[in-house]
Amino acid sequence: MKKIIGLVVFIAIIMSRVSFASTYYLELNAGHSALGARFGATLPLEQGFLTTGIGAIYSDDDYKIANVKLTLGKEILLPGLRFDLGFKGVLGNIERDYEDGDLMAAGILFSGRYTIPETISALPIDVSAGFSLAPDPLCFKDSDRYLEVRTSLDFCIAQNGAIVLGYRYIKVHLDDNHGQWEMSDGTLFAGYQLRY
Repeated sequence: MKKIIGLVVFIAIIMSRVSFASTYYLELNAGHSALGARFGATLPLEQGFLTTGIGAIYSDDDYKIANVKLTLGKEILLPGLRFDLGFKGVLGNIERDYEDGDLMAAGILFSGRYTIPETISALPIDVSAGFSLAPDPLCFKDSDRYLEVRTSLDFCIAQNGAIVLGYRYIKVHLDDNHGQWEMSDGTLFAGYQLRY
């Protein structure tokens, strides 16, 4: 676990230097069984956006997962509708009953975000969804497959803050000295996102 924390801190330091002229966000959220935190930065490019981010999810003693992402995105079709495609690396520890496995994977990440226009809603609302998948060739250590789905509604109650309501689903297939087994968890969560 110390290696995971060290990696997350190292990536955060690098990202803070690389992303100086960008838009940052910091989010903390909690559900009935899991806590989550995310930090990211969006850099404008000539024809789109580069997004970097780190995060962590902790669920009692069931799992501890740290992640890092890098995506390229662009507004498509409508103003306020953006799609991103990139990579998401995950590292962590999964426990179930007496089984314990190490997770390491580099998955493909597809995400989208739509800002509902003010003509429809007086309160700015962002609708977002993300899908990350790491098949067997992109999994290492004890993991065979990794899947994460996340959707959320961000209610922008202040110029630089939003209340976040969402759902996160994680499924991990593992193969270790206990044989093949899997862990899955779906969580409704609420949190706050600070943008600066």
